[in-house]
Amino acid sequence: MDYLISEQAVLAACLADDTGRSSATAVERLTEDDFTSEAHRQIFKLLASSSEPLNEVDVAIELPNFKAEALELVELHGGGKVDRYVEQVEQTRNRRIAEHSIHHAMDLLNANKSAEEIASVFNTKVAKALTRGTGQVKIGQAANEAYSEFLAIDAGDSSAISTSFSKLDKALSGGFQPGKLYVLAARPGIGKSALAIHFSHEIAKKGYRIAYASLEMSASECAGRLLSRESGVSRPRQKGDLLPAHKKKLEDAKQRMKHWPITFKDDAEATLDSFRAFLVQERAKGGVGLAVIDYLQLLSAPGYDSRVQEVSYLSRSLKQISMELEIPILALSQLNRALEAQNRKPMLSDLRESGSIEQDCDTAFLLSSESKDNPLKEKIRVHVAKNRGGENDLCTFVEFQKSLGRFQAHQEPSLNDDEDIY
Repeated sequence: MDYLISEQAVLAACLADDTGRSSATAVERLTEDDFTSEAHRQIFKLLASSSEPLNEVDVAIELPNFKAEALELVELHGGGKVDRYVEQVEQTRNRRIAEHSIHHAMDLLNANKSAEEIASVFNTKVAKALTRGTGQVKIGQAANEAYSEFLAIDAGDSSAISTSFSKLDKALSGGFQPGKLYVLAARPGIGKSALAIHFSHEIAKKGYRIAYASLEMSASECAGRLLSRESGVSRPRQKGDLLPAHKKKLEDAKQRMKHWPITFKDDAEATLDSFRAFLVQERAKGGVGLAVIDYLQLLSAPGYDSRVQEVSYLSRSLKQISMELEIPILALSQLNRALEAQNRKPMLSDLRESGSIEQDCDTAFLLSSESKDNPLKEKIRVHVAKNRGGENDLCTFVEFQKSLGRFQAHQEPSLNDDEDIY
């Protein structure tokens, strides 16, 4: 369908509907900039600003310069539902933005800009087109969405993706949720990367796509941890460590892993723009169940003199990206080494290099070692120090089998099953 006809069809449906529902639908999904004709832009702007349904006479009175266009629109209305026409205008808009993005990318290429910068600009523009909204949501619509979310959580059918730990899922209203930024922080050697890989493994096994950006380990190192988890065979330390049975388990696990929807960004010098481009590319392939960045302090954003300012910008931008792309992002973070000298449990104020991480994230997990009595399994304390929209200051414990990178819920010898979370 010709784009002008699509625009006319939307406006005609709105003017012919005295209930105002067609106008409400169009205003919710479109903006005046989505229309190519000046007459169409002004008529849509008038419809969007009116609290009452308008017809062609109202438009002719309010916009005398576009009287002829308004009267012509009514004759074009064929009785179809506005949703269909709105979708056609959206598709035309997205194609137009894609074309503009291609031209802009060519200009950058001719200006000898780096391939990374060109890809980042192009992907960001296209992503914004695909997730574009007016930014205006009426209370009725927002209340309906909240009500539906409440019922979905109660029915066990929410959009949240399980962490694989029931106590954490309960605290997070079901698990990781689209559009939220989660921070997983610990001192080195506690197991934050291993726990992030655990989350990724469990989520990928359910069929959700994982976008994993590791700035600390190569893709093969991350895959090696997954291989140990899946096979139950620890990484060999010397010649002859692997028995034939071990090799068979590793081979079988490797074959299963081929089909997991996990993609690694193997770049030790990743920038925020390249990470955004990576997520846009993965999102274009389908829904992303979880995006991981390991770890936040290794990410860079050129142009800042102060590292504190840079990290503040990074944390704020990660939150914006999670909302823009509707992807849960798990950002790993270092904690200040002062807490070790003070021999105490970590607090939010220990987040390294910026207090804005605490402000920008929706949820913060602080890890600390609780007990090393068992040489095979270490008891790790998971403190939900911040939980926007849920209870704060909850703690649970997990057992970490470091040789295999496996975690499981810790079971206290207690009659009360809920004593390990408080």
